[in-house]
Amino acid sequence: MKMQTIQAFAKLYCSEEFTQGLDKEIISFSVINTVLAITALVGNTVVLIALHKETSLHRPSKMLLRNLVVSDLCVGFAEVSLVSYWISILQEQWRICQFFFHAFTIMGISCISVSLFTLAAISVDRLLALLLGLRYRQVVTVRRVYVVVIVLWILIGVGTVILTMLNLDAAQVVQISGIVVCLMTSTFCYTRIFFTLRNQQTQVHNNPPEQENQTISLNILRYRRTVSTSLWLQMSVAFCYLPYLLLSPFAYRQIVKAQSLSLYTQFYSTVTLMCSNSILNPILYCWKIKEVRRVVKEILRCRQI
Repeated sequence: MKMQTIQAFAKLYCSEEFTQGLDKEIISFSVINTVLAITALVGNTVVLIALHKETSLHRPSKMLLRNLVVSDLCVGFAEVSLVSYWISILQEQWRICQFFFHAFTIMGISCISVSLFTLAAISVDRLLALLLGLRYRQVVTVRRVYVVVIVLWILIGVGTVILTMLNLDAAQVVQISGIVVCLMTSTFCYTRIFFTLRNQQTQVHNNPPEQENQTISLNILRYRRTVSTSLWLQMSVAFCYLPYLLLSPFAYRQIVKAQSLSLYTQFYSTVTLMCSNSILNPILYCWKIKEVRRVVKEILRCRQI
């Protein structure tokens, strides 16, 4: 049975025959994802406002961070579509169900892909800050970061949407490949950062302070804090995405062939875990970035008054 288009999958996933016996699972998923969606929308909106108000952060790095927040905010809207898809199944509104299946699949794949590539770009940015030293601010400019962000949304975001509409199987292959590439890129960057910092620390111990070169005398403590933040974000992604990465290559077709309720539950459990990354990120921003934490506290105090 050859079914490659999103329309074909939508018709099957939004049918009484296929969804029969899934009421309990769908209700559970709907409640969990409603909570996650509301938390993601509120949390990322607050962090986005905080980043707008905070002026002490380096502008190109802040732009990448802001783009990550925006993509996580879009994932929150994708979760709303996912909940609407499940509610329409419970109400047996099959046309509406197909619409929300399309909406979640397109928004989810595109926004999650942009989020992943933004994280990879942040890891590259942190590596360049270390390797370039004083030349970093000349090379990594606001204009160049703007270009990177625009390319991410056009090439990854819009490109994924078009591919998803044409061939869902191909879109999944591209998404899974993108996850692997992003994780490998980030792993390489943070490994290189670790060994470079260790070498610099060895040089500091071996040389008297007056002989330190300009790169070593950089504000290493501040840099390590930014790297720590990026690394925590990356570990959060690895934790949330790996189950989906392992299951999704065969999940859609196997669910269709086997009509397996347990596989359906397992697959959407990994999707839910993957989407939950969009609420973990705001928590990490507030925990690891003191400037953002301070502004968020001010915003919350104003709301309470």
